[in-house]
Amino acid sequence: MFEALIILSLEREFVEEVIGSVFRFIGRLLVEIVFTAIFEVIFRFPGNIICKPFTKDGEEPNGFLVMISSILFWALVVALGYFAYLALSSDPNV
Repeated sequence: MFEALIILSLEREFVEEVIGSVFRFIGRLLVEIVFTAIFEVIFRFPGNIICKPFTKDGEEPNGFLVMISSILFWALVVALGYFAYLALSSDPNV
């Protein structure tokens, strides 16, 4: 009887290990895809659009310049959004 319980316990541990590994793999894959997509949209896309007119034909913009221009772009968007909020609000918090 104890041997049967040990075998069932080992089978259960094996199944838990396999299911846990599958879910861990799917979770890592989804996180990788989501974070990569967010990174591409937030940091690479605006920088590429801004730097593309200033590069030679057929060349890709420098990665460092793309990141700096993207950060400056988003800082400008946040600042303009804040000033638009102040200008359009009926009771400014000044």
